[in-house]
Formats: sequence, structure tokens, C-alpha cells
Amino acid sequence: MAFTVEVVHPLLAARIHGLDLHQPVALEDVEAIEQTSGRYPVLIFPKQFINDDELLAFSANFGPVHTAMSYQTREKEHRLQPKITDISNLGKDNQTFKRGDHRRMNNFVSKRWHTDASYEAIPARYSFLLAYTVAQRGGETQFADMREAYDEMPEDLRPVVEDLSCEYNILWARMLSGYTEFPDEERAKLPPAQHKLVRRHPVSGRKTLYLSGHATHVVDWPIPEGRDLLRELMEFATQPQFVYTHKWHERDLVMWDNRALMHRGRRHIPDTDPREMHRATVMDDPAWTRADSSVRSEAGT
Repeated sequence: MAFTVEVVHPLLAARIHGLDLHQPVALEDVEAIEQTSGRYPVLIFPKQFINDDELLAFSANFGPVHTAMSYQTREKEHRLQPKITDISNLGKDNQTFKRGDHRRMNNFVSKRWHTDASYEAIPARYSFLLAYTVAQRGGETQFADMREAYDEMPEDLRPVVEDLSCEYNILWARMLSGYTEFPDEERAKLPPAQHKLVRRHPVSGRKTLYLSGHATHVVDWPIPEGRDLLRELMEFATQPQFVYTHKWHERDLVMWDNRALMHRGRRHIPDTDPREMHRATVMDDPAWTRADSSVRSEAGT
């Protein structure tokens, strides 16, 4: 193994040292990273002065890379290449969004606890967020451990949730934050999806809750009862003992496992200052195998 692991949170997070992601990553290291993420689902790769193509190349070792939702639904506004999600407060003119700008409003959903692409039929597996510029104050990302939350759940609640499914809808999450100005063609491209509420993680073998602010209701339950259960689970799973808060530094690359976590962004101060972050996402497609990836290290071919 060509890297070392520094634990930064006993349940959730570790820093990876010794890898330069300018270079292709050897297959044995890709597999070791995946195993490490099974123990620590937040992995921090500091000081990665890579570009977006190199970010995508690294991400492609872990699953099929997703085309950014904002590119699929609002291509003319998307300022980066199609497979990079723009987690920034900048427009194509590199000016920060003004108060009331619909792009700014759309970003508020990320400040609520959620799981990336839980509203898609094939949801996200890993997300890879690269910090180009960071906030002077604030702007942290928080991660909540859904494995530990399941393990610590009250005994009388565990059998209630075991066989349930939920429906997830990004437009619902936006409406909860007060943003409703999305065109009909965007609605058509973002239908809801259903997923099991309790799943077993394929790497760690642990059971985990699959929660998200995108969850609208419990399938086959009365709407009020299902929403009350989801509220109870959300409050329980985001208690401080289950949460790691990542303070960003420029050129941190953070890789997290959406199958084991929820996350949310925190407000940065002043919010008029630029904050530029680019994200690649790979999907949890069960048909994908590592050999499918067109971006393989020379050591793995």
C-alpha cells in the first residue's frame, strides 16, 4: 500500500497521506482506499493540486461517473464540464450570486441533511469534492454516520424500520427550503425514486440507515405517520456523537460514501465571498465492475 492513514475521527474520518493524484493510482491502492472507506467513510486527501480531468480520472476508479444534475437540467447555466457538479457560489462571469438569484436559492437545499442523488433510481455511491477556494469563516461540511445511528437506534424502533422503503424527491427538498421556481422540463427530468430505508453496506457488511432530506414519505404508510417517523430518525441520526465536521483547506479533496452517511454544508461568512468547490460523483450501479472503467492505472492494466 502506497499511502498511510491518519485517523481524524474515531468513527467517521481519516486523512490519506502519500498519494499524488496527478498520477494514475495503482489498482492495489484503489482497492485499499475502498477498504479503508469501509471503516472510515470520509477520506481526506490533502494538498491535491489536480485539475477537473484528474479529479474525474481518480473518481472513475470507484464507479460510473455521473453527469451533473445541473448540467442535465440547466445546461446553459452550468459553467464546468458536464460531469463536474459546481458546488460554488459563482456564475459564468465568475461573480458571486446576488441575493434572490435562483441559482443561490437552489443551493440552499445542500444546507439540509441529505444524501447525494438519493432521488435517482440509481443513487450515488461516492462523492469527491475538491476545494479550489475556501471561506474565510464557516463553510464546513458535516457528515453523520448512518451505520452508527442504526446500531444505536432504540431496540423498539429497529423492527419498525427494517423492511420499509421511502420515496425521495429533490423537488420536495427544494420546496422545504422555500424554493419552488423550477420549470416544467426540470420537473420532468427529476422524477422521484424509492429505496429501502435499511441497507447492508457491501464493503463493511454493517447495516445502515438510508436517510436524506430528499425523503418525502414512507411507502405504503399514511403520509403524516411516515413523515413523523422520518423526522424522528433524522433527529436521532444527527446527534453530535454521530457527526464529524470537516473544516476545509484549499486543495482538500474529500471522498465520502453516500451509502454510509448523510451530509450538509454550513453557511460561510461573509456569504458574498467566493467559495469554489468542484464535485465528481460515481453512482451505485450494481452492474458496474472496476474493469469497466476507462480510466485505469497503468499498474492495473
